[in-house]
Amino acid sequence: MNRTAAHIVDQAIAWHLRQDEMAADDWAAFVAWLEADAAHAEAFDAIAVQDRLIAQVPFPAEAPAIVAANDDQPRRWWPLAGGAAIAAALALWLVPVATAPRLAAKTFTTRDGERRDVRLTDGTQIAMNGGTTLRLDPADPRSVRLERGEVTLHVVHDAAHPFTLRAGDQVIRDMGTTFDVTRGDGGLSVAVAEGSVLFQPDGAAVTLAAGQALTMTRGGRIVRGTIAPEAVGGWRDGLLGFDAAPVAEVAAALRHRYGIDVRLAGDLSKRPFTGMVHVTGAADRDIPHLADLIGATWRRDGEGWVLAERANPAP
Repeated sequence: MNRTAAHIVDQAIAWHLRQDEMAADDWAAFVAWLEADAAHAEAFDAIAVQDRLIAQVPFPAEAPAIVAANDDQPRRWWPLAGGAAIAAALALWLVPVATAPRLAAKTFTTRDGERRDVRLTDGTQIAMNGGTTLRLDPADPRSVRLERGEVTLHVVHDAAHPFTLRAGDQVIRDMGTTFDVTRGDGGLSVAVAEGSVLFQPDGAAVTLAAGQALTMTRGGRIVRGTIAPEAVGGWRDGLLGFDAAPVAEVAAALRHRYGIDVRLAGDLSKRPFTGMVHVTGAADRDIPHLADLIGATWRRDGEGWVLAERANPAP
């Protein structure tokens, strides 16, 4: 193994050890590292495989001490079978990374303005909106983690193996359904189109049926509401629905849709907005329309847009 390959392996091991403690910024850096070189993803997958294989090797029990007649110090001997098991486990770490089996990609990302569809091995389909990072566990195809962004899922029901989506500390368990989950700076939102989901099954245990929605703020406050089932995941068809959402959230939805900068001046970002916004795919048309809906002014600023409060008309 050359020095470059060894360095990549060292980096992959470091990322693997940090997985359970990484914050949002760390995940962004991790995804950037994976995408920088195909060898990075290959090395990381190989390390993950080796880690699971080693964990499956039972550590041998210690044999009783044996004292030789001419030796004052006890000697400890490992059983032959146990020693072979340890040697086999250690050998896994000595095999060149290039010979390890390649796993399917574990992390999927979309940039603002980009959309992607992912189909899992069990037939579950996940539509990813722009600005989304989704992590899959190769060892458990019925579990995914939403790091940020928005996804709409059509889950294949399996009563023996419930599908689980994790977003931060929150857990959403599917009971055979189509639902949408958004994770952003303002908190977490869940909306159900078909079937039902169980939110925080080991905590609040809130059941949401078709046409029901839930929002959890960053402070942990849970607000329940209703939504037209056909509006769930409406972003796929250009239909964005908001219920007393801050305008900042509306602007973020357009940013994810078009991949352009939409800035809000003054206190406009905090103003609540309720309504449906139909986007046509043309930012030059949709952003001025949004400005009219929320009673704001708009202007171009290079490649981006700036929305601001309208001045009060003179008396």
